[in-house]
Amino acid sequence: MNVLLVVPWDQEVGGVASVVGNVARQLQKAGHQVWFLHPGEAPSLKPTVTKWNFPGYELNLRNPFVPEAPVKSVLGFAFYLLHTLHQLHTLLVRHNIDIVNIHYPIGSGVYFSFLRPLCRFKLVISVHGGDLFPKGVPESRYPRALQVLINSADWLVAPSRSTLNAALTRFPGLQAKSSAIHNAVDLEEFDEEERDAAPGGRFVLCIALLQPRKAVDVLIKAFRLLSQTHPEMELWLAGDGPLRGQLEELVLQLGLTQKVKFLGSQDRLGVKKLLRQCTLLVLPSRAEPFGIAILEAFSSMKPVVASAVGGIPEIIEDGHNGILVEPENPQALCDAIRKVWTDPVLAEQLARAGYETVRKHFQWEVASARYEATFMNLLG
Repeated sequence: MNVLLVVPWDQEVGGVASVVGNVARQLQKAGHQVWFLHPGEAPSLKPTVTKWNFPGYELNLRNPFVPEAPVKSVLGFAFYLLHTLHQLHTLLVRHNIDIVNIHYPIGSGVYFSFLRPLCRFKLVISVHGGDLFPKGVPESRYPRALQVLINSADWLVAPSRSTLNAALTRFPGLQAKSSAIHNAVDLEEFDEEERDAAPGGRFVLCIALLQPRKAVDVLIKAFRLLSQTHPEMELWLAGDGPLRGQLEELVLQLGLTQKVKFLGSQDRLGVKKLLRQCTLLVLPSRAEPFGIAILEAFSSMKPVVASAVGGIPEIIEDGHNGILVEPENPQALCDAIRKVWTDPVLAEQLARAGYETVRKHFQWEVASARYEATFMNLLG
């Protein structure tokens, strides 16, 4: 089977990058051929090697309509349409592509909808949450190109049942052509010897983009309450985003500048090191399609406190392998963090149960096998 994975960016870290990279790796192990396609500035196909070390191509995939430049985008799309279709057709034929799997779909992927009548590939769309729900809930209306792309799919995949159900409220025609495939992690990446050798830290860790749906502001307010009874506690924030300035101002207003550290974006090694060293991970999201950071913390044998939203309850069983809290509630979040922080026995129990959850249910061999089965079923 020959598979083309289409992703809006070439990254090594991040939820989408982790999913696509690991699916590609497992498909390759199973004997399938995998190529990548990323949008770029190249007007014609430009061969590349991805950051996950897979063969790929870069091509300028123009969006049919950009609100900030409506006339320019429409004219550019129309002018280059035939050329771009020819370039993509060449790619599909050259590698005899059976499956085109588009992750994090955007309007510029609509070229593949146009090519379906000309080529024999099956089109699989994998939504990740932030693509269809940038504000945490389905949009009232989606761009026409994105609607055409998703509705032309042979199959729709989402990372959780919660995300899938939300997507189907806007694309009900795919009800019988869809499934939830949970994201996963590679346990071998979180080596036991490295984990055991890591110096123990005494800080609360949050790994998240600094954007509204991640609710880092709620965590900072909860930490203000915690600091009154636990002055030794520190909060480390790994991630960057549009709200960083506002969040830094909030920390200043609450008098927490000596207790809250903004670490910025971290590479893969940095994330693993922080997980090995922290006391616990907190994910306070207002909306969360899945929550892969939870699995990474489980793999690092660290307890997790998270809000009971989106796909998170599909991972965490409250009180067994983690603590779930009501979203938008600083006091509830404060109480849950304090509960884990002050009870080492509970923290150890949660950490071990979390590790077992990953070992039994959330390894990439399982998730990728489901992707492979989906692809093979479509091909008959």
